[in-house]
Amino acid sequence: MDNTLKLFIKISQYRMYHHYLPKLVISLKELNSQQLWEKEIQNINSIGGIVLHICEHVRRNSVRFSNKEHAGFNKGIEEYFPDSNLTSMELVSLIETTFREFNETMEQLILNVPEKLDMHSLYHLIEHTGYHLGQIVDRSKRVLSKSFNFCQSGLNERKLRSIIEDKQEL
Repeated sequence: MDNTLKLFIKISQYRMYHHYLPKLVISLKELNSQQLWEKEIQNINSIGGIVLHICEHVRRNSVRFSNKEHAGFNKGIEEYFPDSNLTSMELVSLIETTFREFNETMEQLILNVPEKLDMHSLYHLIEHTGYHLGQIVDRSKRVLSKSFNFCQSGLNERKLRSIIEDKQEL
């Protein structure tokens, strides 16, 4: 199998699990329930709703990439930004479980890359998650009047690349 494809999968896996997940967790931990579910203006999604949207998108793709039966996915999730009363810790737990399952799915995918991998879907998942992560970080910073200093604390591209290259066993 082409090592470039395996590297693409590994980069995607590590970006999600070692880069996006920690940022999501840090951005949510200090928010209270009101801050999570408040809509700043009408017709805008709450932070919590965006988190649930991300989780559903990641979950669906984990199922798809694991080649499990995915009946019921014929309906899109473009408007899936549900309101809930989950606490920040409950959301963090859901995110960690969802991303751990994605990470495990990617481990299996690297070991057994199918003949026809839908790279477009994987790329879209990473890009889509990054987009919504930016929304969550921005809104959390604004609500908490706090800067998270991700780059300074090691959540940056150089560190991510180093992790990937250190673990590269293709």
